[in-house]
Amino acid sequence: MRALLLWLLRFKLLTVAALAPLSLAAVLAGLLVRPYVAGVPAEIPLHDIEVGTAVQLEVIFEGYGYTWPPQGPLPRLAIDRFPLDIGSLEVARKKALFFRGLLPLVEAENARIRAQRRFIEERFALGPLRPGTRNWNQVEKLAELYRVAGDLNDPVVREILLRRVDEVPAALVLAQAANESAWGTSRFAREANNLFGLWTYKKDLGMVPAQRMEGAKHYVRVFPDLRSSVRVYLFNLNIGHAYVELRHMRVAMRAAGEPLDGARLADGLLRYSERGEEYIAEIRTMIGINDLAQLGTPALVPLEP
Repeated sequence: MRALLLWLLRFKLLTVAALAPLSLAAVLAGLLVRPYVAGVPAEIPLHDIEVGTAVQLEVIFEGYGYTWPPQGPLPRLAIDRFPLDIGSLEVARKKALFFRGLLPLVEAENARIRAQRRFIEERFALGPLRPGTRNWNQVEKLAELYRVAGDLNDPVVREILLRRVDEVPAALVLAQAANESAWGTSRFAREANNLFGLWTYKKDLGMVPAQRMEGAKHYVRVFPDLRSSVRVYLFNLNIGHAYVELRHMRVAMRAAGEPLDGARLADGLLRYSERGEEYIAEIRTMIGINDLAQLGTPALVPLEP
């Protein structure tokens, strides 16, 4: 019977638990965070999983041999949201389920960014680019996406672009997601697929925070799925003025030939939270307690030929 359940789950034949329908704003939000530049990898393929309960999700992961911490390449699984009953699990199971659900999404989005970065580096290695050519136009589109203006042959412009098109260590992403979403149990995680406390000032893309101060204009960003939340979070760290220091630290690590260190990069999150240094210390503690630094750069299972 257990084997039959697993088979059904893996092929998405079980229906998802009853959930409030996503608003049109959420659907539009999904479209807005899936930019495509011709010739540049736009998506890393994952198998979408819809699941109603925490136990069902554990069974799926068990069927793929997916444990925590992972013992090999990550299965190409994309859960649309966390089970509503994840908070009912005892602490160790809750953490393991949260991390396993999120990690393939983080790696897929980091892999997409790495592909964009390689694409840019390969074209910059050709020397000066001629305006109007295919190479120029493709890199220009990526520069526009990452909000970098100027002459693509200017060394400063090139440096800024590569500083923005880079990955964020999984350890840092997982720790922030766990902190901001209370391990996937917060209202924003459950109702908006928002794992990182991301705001918007566009009413049609968000929901009103329950304790928003009188006169405040911000909304909590609503996402159609968890992968979209991860994508926008990474994008914000890569283009936001508040995270310039994080990006400079990342460049320094690369220049020194060091692996990207999530705990050290947490220093660049001073403006992520009003709690400042206290918040940074909290994120570092979560990375340490949960041994997230040992993840390094996880890899997805290779695609079948």
